Amino acid sequence: MQIDQNLVAALCLLGFKFLGGDLFSGEIAEIKGNMTIKLVHPPGEELKFVVELPSEKQMIFSVDRHRIVGLAELWQ
Repeated sequence: MQIDQNLVAALCLLGFKFLGGDLFSGEIAEIKGNMTIKLVHPPGEELKFVVELPSEKQMIFSVDRHRIVGLAELWQ
């Protein structure tokens, strides 16, 4: 999967760390704290945020790459 430069810049600004790019899981980047938020893009699926809660439950949100870039621009 090709990640555009605007998305990369936005994720860096928001504090995400880039992962090795596991092609099976599609994991792109993550940010850790009390919970882990991962940006994933599984093959054949849309871009998603996966929020891993301390109770080992997950919440999954579909996300548009342009909204991520827009959010980063607001934070600047």
